Amino acid sequence: MDESTDELIRPEDFPLPNRSQESLCSQKLTSWNITPPLPAVLDRTHHLAPLASPPSLASNIPPPESNETQQLVENQWEFILLFFTLAIVTFVSALDVTSLSVALPAIAREFNASAYQSFWSGISFLLTAVLSQPIHTAVSAIFGSKEILYLCLLYSAIGSIVTGFSKSIDVLIAGRALQGFGGGSLEALSEVILGDFTTPADRYHYLTILSFIWAGGSALGPLIGATFAEHIDWRWIAWINVPLLAIPILLIPAFRILKPIKLPLRSQLGQIDWPGIALFILSLIFFILAMTWSGTQYQWGSIATVAHLALGTLFLVAFIIREGYAHTPIFPYWHFASRTGFASLFGAFIHGAVFYAVIFLIPIYFEGAVQLNPVSTAINMLPLSILVSVVALVTTAFGIRHLHRYPCFIWVGWFLTTLGIGILILSSSKTNTAGRLGLQVISAIGLGILPTALGIPSQARTDGKQTETTLGNFIFFRQLGAVVGVALGSRIFSNAFSAEVARFLPLPEGLALLSDGSAAVNFIPLLKSLNILADERSMILGVYERAMRAVWIALTVISGVGLLSSILNHELKVVGKDTGKQAVQR
Repeated sequence: MDESTDELIRPEDFPLPNRSQESLCSQKLTSWNITPPLPAVLDRTHHLAPLASPPSLASNIPPPESNETQQLVENQWEFILLFFTLAIVTFVSALDVTSLSVALPAIAREFNASAYQSFWSGISFLLTAVLSQPIHTAVSAIFGSKEILYLCLLYSAIGSIVTGFSKSIDVLIAGRALQGFGGGSLEALSEVILGDFTTPADRYHYLTILSFIWAGGSALGPLIGATFAEHIDWRWIAWINVPLLAIPILLIPAFRILKPIKLPLRSQLGQIDWPGIALFILSLIFFILAMTWSGTQYQWGSIATVAHLALGTLFLVAFIIREGYAHTPIFPYWHFASRTGFASLFGAFIHGAVFYAVIFLIPIYFEGAVQLNPVSTAINMLPLSILVSVVALVTTAFGIRHLHRYPCFIWVGWFLTTLGIGILILSSSKTNTAGRLGLQVISAIGLGILPTALGIPSQARTDGKQTETTLGNFIFFRQLGAVVGVALGSRIFSNAFSAEVARFLPLPEGLALLSDGSAAVNFIPLLKSLNILADERSMILGVYERAMRAVWIALTVISGVGLLSSILNHELKVVGKDTGKQAVQR
């Protein structure tokens, strides 16, 4: 990829017969990173109620200015209520992602679930979330964001009910998958709607408010989940979503400013790359299944694992070929045509893998190796959950926006992330509270810098017409990384745990359930109450410690790959203002 192509990449530079210049599966997405609050009355008939027609001069109706002013005020008040609804949706999205991991040992204990099943309660949510995003985004471009957001809220609420009332781990996994199918698109659709009703200058401030709400939900998620798991019932982690989601479910149908899109259905459905979506879904499912069950259900070299990897590769190759001929490709080739564009999307993938793997697995370290209860675990996670959000906001508001330079932030972010994750290797069951808190600070700062910094090249390398498409793919690759990171991290933990336990076989009678490693998660709540010798307790805590150390080593290597990829970033001038796709009408 020639460095000169980084200055401005447009889809027309890569002509293909009959290709649309923009992927419906990723269009209209906005990002927390948009540099762009009073709502504007927009000339967009499918989303915003039109102003009243000018009255006849012979009538007694007030002059047009009065009607326009009244309509503007009504729309502004309705927008305020709409923004309040989106704030609730954002808060619920943050809770869904962060609240379950601290309760995994309690859930696994109740259902006597294996480590594989326990981890899939989290993986299923992330997997359906990343698979549903391009589908929901594409369909929202046809039917309108209002209808699709409403359906996603219903999916999430029904999934929460199924999860809360589950009587087996398989039903819980199904409920979490349904939650992810709806909840995984809530953030993206909220940003789409917000972008439809704000000017670029206002949008940044509203996105900042939603970012603070997300940060609050991310910090409170582990605390709320831990409190329910330890003092009430872990099922309330799911049930609490229902009354929260009931508010937007009841309010959204009443919003008049959200109008359905009235366009020919057949032609619009025909523009979606359904074969491409199907091929991508199949390839990802086969890869994730092979990644998560290898070493436990099946060995890495088993026929089942090899077959799934082969099928995943076959579908992936077919998907890549399909994208070259699709009229509206999910991932147009021009997104990857420059080294900066490739580095941005690859960095988003690596960041998602590292960040979500840490958030998901660090409670296992605190509850297993350190023997903390769920609430203490959530408190020990505060440096990570709070600092990541705060640093991300500070980087956006006071860093890149004022310095107008981003490569240095990317380099520093990856360096601190790699260093910080590497430092976690030093943690042990004997590390004191101050040490456990301090060891998270460096990685939290690095992980907080990267989301904003990595998103800037996506804006700088395209013209304004393609910014939303590129940023949509940036968000998607970050979520895709989350699925792979959690699946890979959980598999490394399970395999390392089994290998460590094998060194001490046969285990004492009280620890016999841990002989094959499959009970690594559901056994955690029993460790404190076991009547075993001090040496035996120290031995098994060491197994948890070394299994987590294997995870930290792997994540350090992955972060190092992200650091190496940062050298591909070529600084582009971030100039001009986003004028958006909408004309503002006052």
